[in-house]
Amino acid sequence: MLELFFSQILNGLAIGQVYALIALGFSLVFGVSNLINFAQGALFMLGAFLTFTLITAVGLPLVVAAALAIVIVTFLGMVLEGVALRPLTNGPYIAPVLSTLAISIIVDQLAEIIWSPEGQAFPVPFENHTFFIGGAYITTTDIVIFVFGAMAAILLTCFLRYSWMGRTVRATAQDRDAAAQLGVRTGNVRRLAFGLAGTLGALSGILVALYFESVFPQMGMPFSLKGFSAALLGGLTSIPGAVVGGLLLGVIETLASAYVGEGYRDLVAFSLLLVFLIFRPQGLLGDSRLDALGGAGAAGGSMPTTSLLASASSQRAAHRVFDMPAWGFLLAGAVLAIVPLLSNSSYLLQAVVYSMIFAMLASSVTLVSGVMGVLSIGHAAFYGVGAYTVAVLGHTYGLPTEIALPAAVLLTAAVAAVAALPLYKLSGHTAALGTLAIGQIGFLIFMTWLSVTRGPMGFLNIPAPQFDLLGGLRLASISQKFWLVALVAAVSLYLAQRLLRSGVGRVWRGMREDRLAAHAAGIPVRRYLLMGFAVSGALAGAAGGLFAYVQSVISPDSFNVQASMLLLTMAVLGGLGNLTGAALAGFALTLLPELFRPFAEWRMIAYGVVLLLALRWRPYGLLGAR
Repeated sequence: MLELFFSQILNGLAIGQVYALIALGFSLVFGVSNLINFAQGALFMLGAFLTFTLITAVGLPLVVAAALAIVIVTFLGMVLEGVALRPLTNGPYIAPVLSTLAISIIVDQLAEIIWSPEGQAFPVPFENHTFFIGGAYITTTDIVIFVFGAMAAILLTCFLRYSWMGRTVRATAQDRDAAAQLGVRTGNVRRLAFGLAGTLGALSGILVALYFESVFPQMGMPFSLKGFSAALLGGLTSIPGAVVGGLLLGVIETLASAYVGEGYRDLVAFSLLLVFLIFRPQGLLGDSRLDALGGAGAAGGSMPTTSLLASASSQRAAHRVFDMPAWGFLLAGAVLAIVPLLSNSSYLLQAVVYSMIFAMLASSVTLVSGVMGVLSIGHAAFYGVGAYTVAVLGHTYGLPTEIALPAAVLLTAAVAAVAALPLYKLSGHTAALGTLAIGQIGFLIFMTWLSVTRGPMGFLNIPAPQFDLLGGLRLASISQKFWLVALVAAVSLYLAQRLLRSGVGRVWRGMREDRLAAHAAGIPVRRYLLMGFAVSGALAGAAGGLFAYVQSVISPDSFNVQASMLLLTMAVLGGLGNLTGAALAGFALTLLPELFRPFAEWRMIAYGVVLLLALRWRPYGLLGAR
C-alpha cells in the first residue's frame, strides 16, 4: 500500500511538471498584460502536432523535430499578441480575452481539418523502462518529462532574474506605466511574454504527447484548464508559485485517481481550486507585495468589477446603446410563433427553436456578467441542472411538464444562489475563476453521479412535453414544441427586462460600478447578489429544461466549459448588461453556424473569424453595453 502511495507521488510529480509549464505560460502573459490567454491550449496542441508531423512526415529525429516545433510555436505566440491584444489595447478588458478564445476556436478547427479529428499514435523513439525505488516505481517517460520540465522552469527563472530582458518583463508586470516612463518598450515586452508562453506551451504539449503516446486536436483545452488551475493554486502572478501549483495539482490528481477513482481526479482538483479561491485567492505564494511577477495589484487578483463595463464607464458617450422595452420581447415571441404556420421544414423550425433557447441563455449570462459585474465562465452548469432536472423527472419518474419544467426553474435558481455564496468575497479575476471552478465541478458531477445523471451516457428518449392539466395534451412534433419554447422565452425575457428596469436592476448596476460604495450606502449586497444569481439561474434552468424536451437526448458534453465560453461570447457580442443585445446575439450566433453548415468543417472557422471581426470593430457589443 505504501509502495502504491510513493509511486503515485512520483507519477504525480511528472505530470505536475507539465502543468507547471502551462501555468508558467499563463503567469507570464497575465503578469505583463493582465490578460487570461485562452489560446494557450491551442499553442500546447500545435507543439505536439507539429512535432508529430516533423517526425512522421519529414523523418526528423525527436529532438530536432521538437526544437523546430518550439521555434514555430514561439513565433506564433508573438503573432497572437499582435492579433489578439494590440488592436484592442484601448478597448474593453474582456475583448482581448475573447479574442484569444476566437483564435483558439480557429486553430482547433484547422487542426481537425489538417490532421483529422481522431487521435493518432505519437512515435516514442526510446523504450519505456520501469525503474523501482524500493517498492515504488517510475518510468523512463516520467524521468524525461520531469528533467526537461525542471530545466525549462530553471532557465526561465534565471532569464527573468538575471537578464536585462527578463528584468524588463518583471518591471512591466509590476507597473507598466512606470516601466514605460523609464524607457521600457512595453509593447515589445508583451510580445516577448506571448512568445515565451508559446515556448512553454509547445514544450508541455510535446511532453504530454510522450506521456500518453498520442495526440488529438481537442487535447489543448483540458490541459490548459489544468495549467490555469495550477497557476491559481500557486499564485497567478508568481513564477515559483506556478511550479509549486503544478506539482501540487499533479500529485493531488494522481492520489485521487488511485484512492478515490479515475473519474473523480478532476472533481477533486477543481474542488480544491474553489477552496483556495475562497480562503486564499492569491494562491500559495502570491501576496500583496511587489515581489510577485504582477505586483501588488495582480497578485491580489485585482481587476475592474466587470472587465467590459468598468473600462467603458468613462466613455458612455462613445457608443450608442439600443435596448427595446419589455413588451418588445412579447411582440418578438408573437412574430416568431407565426414561423410554423409559414414553413413545415423541421430543419428550419429546430434551428429557430435552438436559437430562442440560446437567446435565453445569453440573457441569463448578461444578468450576472453585465448587470452585476461578475464575469461568469461556468454558466453552462446551471443550464445543465435545468436539463437534467427535466430529464430525471420526465424520463425516470414520468412527471408531466407542468411539474418538471417549473421544478427545473426553481431547482436551478436555488443551485445558482448557493453557488454564489463563495463568490461574495471575491472580485475581478478571482470571482471569474470561481465561476469557472463551479462550472467545471457541475460538469464533473454530471459525468460521475451515475445513479442520477447516468454519467457519460446521459439520457435517451426523454418524453415529449405533456400537460396533464390540459387533458393530457402532448407536444410531439417540432412545430408544437416551437410554440412552447416561443411562449416560455418571450415571457421569461419580458419578466427579466421588467426586473432590470426596476429598482432592483438599478441596485445591481450600482453594485457593479462600486460594490463597496453600495455596501456603505446600506444596500444588502449579499442578498442582492444571491437574488441576481437566482434570477439568472432560473432563466438558464428554463432554457435547459426546454433544451431537454426539444433535443430528447442530453449528455454532459452539452454543458462543458466550451459551452460556457460560447454563452459568454454571445453576451459580450450583444453588449454586456444589454438584455436585448444578449438575446439578439444568442439568437443570431446560434443560427450563424447553421448558415455555414454547407461548408461543413469550415463553419466553426468562419464563426471564429466573425467573432474576431466583431471584437475589432464593435468591442462594446452589437447593440452597446449598458
